[in-house]
Amino acid sequence: MERSGNEEIKLMASRNLQNWDKNCYFNGSDVFKMLITPLFSQLDSKQWICVLDPALALSYYGVHIAQQLGEIMELWIARELWHILNNTKFYLQQPELLIPKSTLNDKASEQDRATLESVIWALQEWKRLQSENDLLGLNLFWLGDSLRESLLPKGTTIKLLPRWEYLARLLDRRINQSQGTNDTLMASFRDTLALSASLGSAFILSYQNPTDFSNNRPPDICKALDNLGISCELVSPQDRIVALESDYLRQLMIYTGLAKLLWEGLHLCIIHLVTPAVPASDRMSKLSWSDNVACDPEDLGNFPELKKDLWINTKAFWYSLSM
Repeated sequence: MERSGNEEIKLMASRNLQNWDKNCYFNGSDVFKMLITPLFSQLDSKQWICVLDPALALSYYGVHIAQQLGEIMELWIARELWHILNNTKFYLQQPELLIPKSTLNDKASEQDRATLESVIWALQEWKRLQSENDLLGLNLFWLGDSLRESLLPKGTTIKLLPRWEYLARLLDRRINQSQGTNDTLMASFRDTLALSASLGSAFILSYQNPTDFSNNRPPDICKALDNLGISCELVSPQDRIVALESDYLRQLMIYTGLAKLLWEGLHLCIIHLVTPAVPASDRMSKLSWSDNVACDPEDLGNFPELKKDLWINTKAFWYSLSM
C-alpha cells in the first residue's frame, strides 16, 4: 500500500476518533470497529489468501465456493486434494476413501449415505469445472509434484516449494506415530496444514458437518490437528478480533453471493495456524520460480532454516462464521 494510502487511513481513523469523542455513548466494541473499518475498506481483497479445507472442497458447496471466492481473493488447494481431483474416476468408484474413518460406521447411517452422495456430487462438479474452465481464471492455485505441474501466482518465491515439502514431511512423521489416521483424507489435511503454514498469512476455510455443529464439535481438520499433537482451540464469537474478521468475511460473502449458504445451513469455519518456528513468509520475491532451481526437499543447503522441527509450539485457533 502506498504511503498516501496509509496517510488517508490515518486521517479517517482520526476523524472517527473525533466523532467518538463527541458521541461518547458508543461502547468499546463499537469504537474498535469504527476505527478499524476504514483500514479494511482500503485493503485490496486480492491480498487475502485462503486455503480450502479438502472436506469443504469435497462437499456439495465446494465448487461453488471456489468459483465465487476466487473473484475476490487468492485461493489455494493442497497437493493431495489436487491428486484426488485428477483421479476422479477412481474416487467415484470408492468415495468412502474420502470420508474420515471416524465418521463411518459398520452399519451405514443416513448421514454416512448423505456424505457419500455429497462427495460423489463434488467430484463430478470438479471434473466438469476442469473440463469447462481455465483454472487460472478462477484465481485458484496449487503446488504440484513439480514446478511444471503447479499453478502459482506470478512472482512466487522459490522458497515456497521446499518450505512446504519440509513442513509436510515433518507432519508425516507425526501421522506415522498416530493410530488409525493414515488415510487419503488425512494426507489432504496434512498438505493443507503445511500449505497454510508455508503461505504465512493464509487462513483455512473449513466447515462443520451438521452432526458436529449440533454437538458443538470442531471441523474434521481440527480433529486431524489433535491427532498430530497440535491443539485447535475454539475462539469465542465475542472476541473482538473474531468479531472484526468474521464481519468483514461475511461482507465478502455477501458481495460474492455466498451469504445465502449460511441461511441454508452451511456452517463455515475459519482456522488460523500460529507457527512461531516457521520463518516469516516471503512469498513474493525477486528470487522467483525458475526451471533451473533445484527444489528437492532433501537438498536444504540453500535453505538453512529448514533443518529443525518447524511445528514446535504450533497452535491452531478456529471460530464459526454461523450467526
